[in-house]
Amino acid sequence: MKNIANNLPNQQIDVFWLTTIIVLVLGLFSFSSIFLFSSIQVAADSTPSLPETSPQKSFNEGLALFRQSKYEQAIPYFNTMLLQDPEHTESYYYLGQCYLQLGIIEYNQKNIFKAYSLYRKANEIAEQVIPLYIKGIKQDPDELDNYIKLGYIYELRSEVPFNDEYKIALEYYLKGLEVVKRLENNLISDPSISASNTQRYSPYRGIKIYFLSRAGYIYWLKKDYTEAIDYLEQAVELSPENIEGNYYLGLSYVKIGEKEEAKPYLLRVIELVPQSEYAQEAEKILKKID
Repeated sequence: MKNIANNLPNQQIDVFWLTTIIVLVLGLFSFSSIFLFSSIQVAADSTPSLPETSPQKSFNEGLALFRQSKYEQAIPYFNTMLLQDPEHTESYYYLGQCYLQLGIIEYNQKNIFKAYSLYRKANEIAEQVIPLYIKGIKQDPDELDNYIKLGYIYELRSEVPFNDEYKIALEYYLKGLEVVKRLENNLISDPSISASNTQRYSPYRGIKIYFLSRAGYIYWLKKDYTEAIDYLEQAVELSPENIEGNYYLGLSYVKIGEKEEAKPYLLRVIELVPQSEYAQEAEKILKKID
């Protein structure tokens, strides 16, 4: 259930930060020496200035480049948008993602200090956009995207060793889920729409599955397996082909000793994505509990 949203990807962050912390603990480098490397210019900083264009067009062009994994080229377009609208949250969000992805690329190429600089830049941007999303919730409590983005930002930051913000991420996912349920109840109150049709055709169905899945995963991660089962079962009921939901639901049942309950979910993972890592791990677990 990791690596959702845009996707919200980044298993390698753990390795990077663990490496950085080990270096610091050993005293091989002080913070002052690290900051010497901050003079290394981020590649995007040297990107030529763009021709004048409308702010929204800049954002759309940046987004198109981002979706093509052209992160370096996308950065100046998001910056152009922010010059015109300093509170454009989506530009901050994708700008931070650009620096994050560039950091991963640099780390994989063993450019650890440049990667560190890029990660720091991504974190600085996150600090700028968080208050804007919170402001957005105050202005419009029903805008679900704000809960999604805040939950994801805090969840992603929690993958850094010694920086546990999962509780905050969970709070936003659960708040978002409450909003979804309230909006669905408003639909049910419409006499022309039946309760069963609301559940089946709700315009909020996908977002509801997302919130349930993320909450269930965090509960699993924090070893609260009973709560994990509660949320993941709801997610899988709404979306039986939810790979990660089935996988972590099966693991949660294994953790509480309900091995027979776990089997159908793990078998479903193998059936749905037989060549995936999830399926390989599910097969190993099934062999252990048989």
